[in-house]
Amino acid sequence: MLGLEPFEKMISEISARFQNTASGESNLQTAHTIVRDIGGLAVNVGGTTPSGDAAAWGMSSMSEAWLARYESEKYHLIDPFIAALVAGHAQVAVDCGTLPKIDPAYHLNHDLKAHGYGSLYGSSAGGLGSGYRTLVVFCSGETLAEVDARLGFDRLKIIHAIIAANIPNPSLSGPEDKDILRRFIVRERSLSPREHDVLCFLACGLRNDQIAFKTKIAEVTVRKHLLSIRQKLGASTREQAIAIAVRDGWITL
Repeated sequence: MLGLEPFEKMISEISARFQNTASGESNLQTAHTIVRDIGGLAVNVGGTTPSGDAAAWGMSSMSEAWLARYESEKYHLIDPFIAALVAGHAQVAVDCGTLPKIDPAYHLNHDLKAHGYGSLYGSSAGGLGSGYRTLVVFCSGETLAEVDARLGFDRLKIIHAIIAANIPNPSLSGPEDKDILRRFIVRERSLSPREHDVLCFLACGLRNDQIAFKTKIAEVTVRKHLLSIRQKLGASTREQAIAIAVRDGWITL
């Protein structure tokens, strides 16, 4: 475990990072970097409705492969972390790949292990008395025992509280789906300046040949950029790439 003095310095540095978040970078990206720097793999943050009786939103920097799997298998229906958030539990933790088959979250738990995660440790900010609550989850490749020995859960709770304080409840647009958290994904790879230009022209309704003329590049190069854009955004079509880019703030129409 870290000594008291180094930990106090770490807390100060973590708080400073949020205050100095680079332009164009989200606080979730800052939280992800912090978690990686202390030996974690990713971070999840979720919040309830103001009344605290349902999950309202969620953010994750877990791998896109895992998030796609989570969504396709509808794991939100059996996710013990969502249940803990709504129930107002102060903490929730699990070692991946350990639950027995009789447990409702068996497939979720073992699927996490197959995707490279060793354990998840979450702690909440707020309480049943105040209604709205936030849960921050530290995703690790280690077991819970290893995380506790190296960092200490009490200290991890403090880090979680700082993260929660710096990630506000995002405003929800459109009909609210109370059965599933809205998902915002941190992507490790960002668009290049040229890819950003191509995507903006595409969103304005230009054809490939028109984009090529505007950007002074070959049409075949435009197609290559569009393929790269779709891969980075996890989109199956050009239209979906535009929708994802607008939703996540990559471009503004």
